Amino acid sequence: MIRLRISSMPAQWRPATGHDDIALADSRPGLAGALGYVARAATLPSGVDAASLPVGDLDLLVVARRRELHGDTLVAEGRCGQCASVVDVQFSLAAYADHHRPRPSRIAAPAGDGWFTLRSDNVSFRPPPVADVLAAAGTDDPRGALLASCTRGALTPRLARTVERALATVAPTLRADVAGTCPECEAPVLLDVDARELCMTELRFLAASVYDDINLVASVYRWTQDAILDLSSTRRRRYADMIAGRTGAELEVPVA
Repeated sequence: MIRLRISSMPAQWRPATGHDDIALADSRPGLAGALGYVARAATLPSGVDAASLPVGDLDLLVVARRRELHGDTLVAEGRCGQCASVVDVQFSLAAYADHHRPRPSRIAAPAGDGWFTLRSDNVSFRPPPVADVLAAAGTDDPRGALLASCTRGALTPRLARTVERALATVAPTLRADVAGTCPECEAPVLLDVDARELCMTELRFLAASVYDDINLVASVYRWTQDAILDLSSTRRRRYADMIAGRTGAELEVPVA
């Protein structure tokens, strides 16, 4: 069970099937692809749509899934701004998510029903849900459209910046800079790390093995594709591993 930190709702990932793996492997990068994955494979409280989650909660769910399936350590890659060398920064996803957890804001106070009010002005705001972010992305002014959908009151440019600072505290996403050091020139390096997208890339890669698994299992057991996809991912992979192991052993037997 995962306790989402912004909405405070419980969530969990259900055991995946091959159908889930196919959908994940074929999903597109970006927020919409992550939303489709969460909507399909995660269990949320009754009546809660994944698109209504704050972006930071969706990020946390994806990171939790990657930790479950592939471990806690993530490697982010970039280039040194001084010498252009490739730089790898390795860090713990759990520590990263904890460092970027929501915190009380000194400039805004909770107002109930997920809304906050600026302490110095009569402006209220709420953490943007995924649906609003995606809708705003399709407009000519994504930032303005998103602020309009998630604020109440007269919003000046100064107040808009204040709202964004408050949101970064009470409802942070898991996209942030990670500090490292260039291995060649030892200059300090800041990498822009989008943990959700890095994790989704790895999860897609892992899920893509479903195509090889289907080929192996179908070729030996003559099961249909749907019958194979109906299996849990864990069970399907065990069948595929067993078949691959037996094939290797047979190839090593000398011919008389």
